[in-house]
Amino acid sequence: MCLSAIGALAQTPSQYNLDGKTFPQINPDNSVTFQFSAPSAQSVTLQLGRDYPMTKGERGLWTVTTDPLAVGFHYYSINIGGIAATDPTTHTFYGTSKFSSAVEVPESEADAAFYTPRKDVPQGAVRSVRFYSDACKEWRRMYVYTPAGYEQEPETRYPVLYLQHGGGEDETGWIFQGRADVILDNLIASGKAKPMIVVMNSGYASKPDSQDSFDAFEQMMTEDVIPFVDSRYRTIADRSSRAVAGLSWGAKQAYDLALGYPEMFSAVGGFSGIIVVGEFNVGNPGIMDKSQRKTAYDGIFKDSRKFNRDFSVLFISSGQAEGQLLKNMSKTLRKDGIRNTYYESQDTAHEWLTWRRSLYNFAQLLFK
Repeated sequence: MCLSAIGALAQTPSQYNLDGKTFPQINPDNSVTFQFSAPSAQSVTLQLGRDYPMTKGERGLWTVTTDPLAVGFHYYSINIGGIAATDPTTHTFYGTSKFSSAVEVPESEADAAFYTPRKDVPQGAVRSVRFYSDACKEWRRMYVYTPAGYEQEPETRYPVLYLQHGGGEDETGWIFQGRADVILDNLIASGKAKPMIVVMNSGYASKPDSQDSFDAFEQMMTEDVIPFVDSRYRTIADRSSRAVAGLSWGAKQAYDLALGYPEMFSAVGGFSGIIVVGEFNVGNPGIMDKSQRKTAYDGIFKDSRKFNRDFSVLFISSGQAEGQLLKNMSKTLRKDGIRNTYYESQDTAHEWLTWRRSLYNFAQLLFK
């Protein structure tokens, strides 16, 4: 099955198309036109936010144009006779607990500049690094970003940001969907952020024979990952030079690490994720009540002056379309005297554009 041109229905091929492939294409109104070749199929449906039944034309070419889409990154699948598949003419991304195709509806050049590579900006490096986790009893992989100049300045040591993905994603997400390396390159080159190492791990970490997908995560990070990074890279190995952040479920994991191990971290960021105390209820997550705020994480919020001395940054962010929950969490903590920074991404929801913008703003606050 393959895609091919069907005339001038659209203008701009998606940036994630494979070489020589012209569809999907982004239209001037931000709708997207898709074409798929399946001569023997009885039905083909595009799944992108909602189902779009495709229309069969000559030579078994199925086509459809979506509604205008919000700017940013969108996963999609092609459903053929009830079986969802990736589009074989686009790059795939691990998200929604599977590999999916994606399109990016571009922002203006000015708005996208902070996550767009530039010729005049020195480029850092991203390494795929294997390590053995005693907590999980298995070999695992992390991605490590080192800033431009890391190889050329062997005496320089760097602070570290540990950056977590969300549910249904893995350690690749912040590089391939989030463009974290480009964001840091541009920030560092402009002097808006300190040069730093960024470490990205899979948040799915289980103890041997466990059915819990996350029960080894904190042990893996504190006993395997951080010592490994400090021994292999030129880090500044103290809490004042160590931060953690994450998106969605990764925000919960970031809070659990920073607030549960304050001797290891001095800054934390949660993008589109709440501080969870007790049993997590996806349908009604709520906000900690006053008694919970006094006892959470061994009473870390009980003494606001001590918290504010210990943590240089508590960063909370949300997409505008995600509602008021996280803004209210920020306000509630402020009423308790807990200093924090709230950022709201305009016109975005629970999506990668929100999280790119969040990282851009968070990174500028670190290690000052």
